[in-house]
Amino acid sequence: MWRNRLKLLRVAAALVFFAGLTAALADFRNLVPAAAGHWFAGTQLVPSLIALATGASLALAGIIIIVATLAAGRIYCSAICPLGILQDVVARLAAWLRRGNQRLLPFARPKTWLRQLFLWGTVGGVLAGWSGFTLSLVDPYSNFGRVVSGLFRPLLTLANNAVVGAAHAIGIDGGLYRVEPTWAGMSALGLPVIFLVLITVLVALRGRLYCNTLCPVGTLLGLFARRAAFRLSIDQGACNKCGACLQVCKSQCIDLRAGMMDFSRCVACYNCIGACEHGGIGYRFAWRWTSGRKAAAPVSPPRPVANLEAPDPQRRAFLVGTVVAVTASLGAAPRMPAQDRDSRQQPGRDTVEGDDGAASGAICPPGAGSVDRFLDRCTACHLCVSACPTRVLKPAFLEYGLGGLMMPRLDYSTAFCNYDCRRCGEVCPDGAIRLLDLADKQLTQIGETHLDVEKCIVKTKGTDCAACSEHCPTKAVSTVPYGNNLRLPEFKRELCIGCGACEYACPVRPEKAIIVTGRRRHGRAQKLVEKRATAPAPTGDFPF
Repeated sequence: MWRNRLKLLRVAAALVFFAGLTAALADFRNLVPAAAGHWFAGTQLVPSLIALATGASLALAGIIIIVATLAAGRIYCSAICPLGILQDVVARLAAWLRRGNQRLLPFARPKTWLRQLFLWGTVGGVLAGWSGFTLSLVDPYSNFGRVVSGLFRPLLTLANNAVVGAAHAIGIDGGLYRVEPTWAGMSALGLPVIFLVLITVLVALRGRLYCNTLCPVGTLLGLFARRAAFRLSIDQGACNKCGACLQVCKSQCIDLRAGMMDFSRCVACYNCIGACEHGGIGYRFAWRWTSGRKAAAPVSPPRPVANLEAPDPQRRAFLVGTVVAVTASLGAAPRMPAQDRDSRQQPGRDTVEGDDGAASGAICPPGAGSVDRFLDRCTACHLCVSACPTRVLKPAFLEYGLGGLMMPRLDYSTAFCNYDCRRCGEVCPDGAIRLLDLADKQLTQIGETHLDVEKCIVKTKGTDCAACSEHCPTKAVSTVPYGNNLRLPEFKRELCIGCGACEYACPVRPEKAIIVTGRRRHGRAQKLVEKRATAPAPTGDFPF
């Protein structure tokens, strides 16, 4: 019975994490609290390690995952990682399409060179200063986030609108309302679509091949799992080589002929334990202690247990290479806080010396500090894109350059940054968007406004407008007399924070008269000082 309980516990944990992360990333009505989205995203390995390494927060999830892996194997891959759980869902659907016919996945030797290639490529990208871009491509959580946010969320929005239309047609309200679907551009949807197709094909053909060959996170955790204290292994005395375990193993890590199991590739799904009716597979303590020169003699001869522990030059090379790769990546971690210190603004200054007034092709969210800092830390999980109430955050294509592919940017052609909102900072799990105090956020200059008076409809059509001044939350836009009882907009740049409200409100088409460009390094605006009205001096006469 205990053998089945392990699988039930794993399935229960997987449902909780998968449902929580999917709800946060697919939330099109902002029903999921920001704290819940932040917590679920903070349980993921890569965002947690980034936050811990950069000092953004005391994120312990990454350490807990590594300790758990050292204790009992790659529990993260089947119970916490949403991409791993998504692969299990796809496998279930594939089995259903095969009408329940089991697909036998025999043992396959590990592709050591390919695993090292992806791991070393990741380390090389981090060391080359492309940490955010590199990790965004390989982090399983971030890839899952882009698939759900970019593909599933718009589809759910369309389904919601269909239900709302049908409900209203028969006179049912129930708090239902339509939501305008927000699709990313085709250029931004390309990577999620390609990745989803890749995952689907690999799962249908080879199970968890992606997790054990292409995913550097799986390779890293496999290094720790290979030396775990408790490991799944085959008891050759109980195993009759019936092959039941092969029918349910999704990692192709069980070699029945040799009576061995490659625990570095096992994703701890526990399917094999439940499938074996003879108790031939189970957790067994694998660490051994010695006293002096001789090992302590066992009280009774143990049952023969086999695992992939025999000397193997290929595995030894893989182990050494992985240790060097991990050491190199950990050595690269301290550079992130140093860069953050360099990008921090000095008191009383708008920008850091040497970068005054530098413009950016895209506008990054308030709390990012600077474009360079943002691209160094953000893994483009798109949780902030899903959580943004005004939907102003969109995936970038080449607006940041190649290194900012898929990173969130503010698109003022469709919305603006809400003056009283900090939701992107509340949900960000890795500290790429810091949670600012609301007063600080309302003075953070993320962009600069440019007015082309020749395009303003006050001048081109001779009619009053004032849409920009009416929508400006900081009073950076005022109007001055112009022509025959008209008023032209005028900007006070020291008060402007670049929120985009004026650009969004500008009615000029197709090219707006007001354009906001991003600041490479965020500055600080001045706070508006309201002038108090003074009462007229008494003259002794009646005021009328």
